[in-house]
Amino acid sequence: MIGSRSFWHLVVLICAGLSRCICKADTFTVGYLTGSERRPGNEDYHRPGLSISGAITLAVDEINHMHPLVDGHKLNFTIAETYGDEEESILQVALLWTQNIAGYIGPQETCVHEAKMASGFNLPMISYVSRIRFSFPWCRLSVSIGEW
Repeated sequence: MIGSRSFWHLVVLICAGLSRCICKADTFTVGYLTGSERRPGNEDYHRPGLSISGAITLAVDEINHMHPLVDGHKLNFTIAETYGDEEESILQVALLWTQNIAGYIGPQETCVHEAKMASGFNLPMISYVSRIRFSFPWCRLSVSIGEW
């Protein structure tokens, strides 16, 4: 199993590499789908995003400052909260698409419907928890770094 820090470097570099084929931009923004918040009144949701979300900030910062992308491109990310809810996750995938993102990282609970949407948008998606393996071009990489 690879370390969390190395994993995020791998994920972000893959998204950046895939996005070079898809769009032209000076800064590539990746949509990060996470479950790090609870909806009001839901004290049961264990918020797995709390243990993972800090690593993406570090990885993007290190890539931009210590391992720059080709041609001076920069990497950025935007966070989309799912509250661990599949319907919210599907909505956030659509909303991120309207922001012209280069690809998706997450979600952590499920990715079946979200991955199909990403495929329809012709954007890569890397689910960092899903154990589901697909034979479709948009979901060839499935990595599990923990069980929730």
